Amino acid sequence: WFENVKATIDEGKKRGMHNWAYDENGWPSGFGAGIVNGMGVEYQQKYLRMEDTLEHKDTHICESGGKYFYYDINPFYVDTLDAKVIAEFIKVAYQPYYERYGNEFDGYFTDEPQISRDGIPWSFVFKDEYKARYNEDIYARLPELFLEINDYKTTRVRFWKMVTELFSENFMKQIYDWCSERGLKLTGHLVCENTFESQLISNGACMPHYEYFHI
Repeated sequence: WFENVKATIDEGKKRGMHNWAYDENGWPSGFGAGIVNGMGVEYQQKYLRMEDTLEHKDTHICESGGKYFYYDINPFYVDTLDAKVIAEFIKVAYQPYYERYGNEFDGYFTDEPQISRDGIPWSFVFKDEYKARYNEDIYARLPELFLEINDYKTTRVRFWKMVTELFSENFMKQIYDWCSERGLKLTGHLVCENTFESQLISNGACMPHYEYFHI
C-alpha cells in the first residue's frame, strides 16, 4: 500500500501536482479502518435513549424524572466527542503517513466526520463536561432533551452547544493542531451540511469549527 502511495507522490511531483492524503479507508472519517472502534465501547459511537421501564440494564445510565435512560451502541463508528478517541485516530490514520512522507503531502482531507445519524448522541465524557460548563448534573436534565417540560429550551441549547464545542475541539481542532504543528494543511467537509436543522444532530453546527482554526 505504501509503495503505491509513494508512486503517486513521485508521479505528482513529475507533473507539478499537489499531493494530498485522504484520512480514512472509506467514510466517515474517524474509525481508522476499524482499528479505533475496535478498541471497545468507550471508543464507539453511542446514542441516548429513553424508556418507561428499565429494560436495558447493560447500558443503563440513570433514572430521572420517572424515566429510564440508556445508550445504544454503534460498533462500526467512533465517539467523535471524546478527545482520547480522536487522539487514537490521529495515531492510526495520520502518524504513519507523516513518518514515511513528512511534508511530501500538502495536507490531509477528512471526510464526513459526524456526531450522530440516529438521534441524540451520548458520550461517557458528558457528565463531567456538562458539570464543568453549567455547574449542573446532566442526569437531572435528560428528560428535558426528550420532553417539553420544565426549562427544556435552555437545557437543549446548553446541551447542543456543549456537543458542538466538543466536536469542534476534540475532532477538528485536535487534528488541525497536529497538522499545523508539522506544517501541513487540513481540509474536508462534514455531513448533512444542507441546512441548519440538518446539521444539528449530525454536526451540532458546521461554522463554529472555523473559530478553532488560526486563519
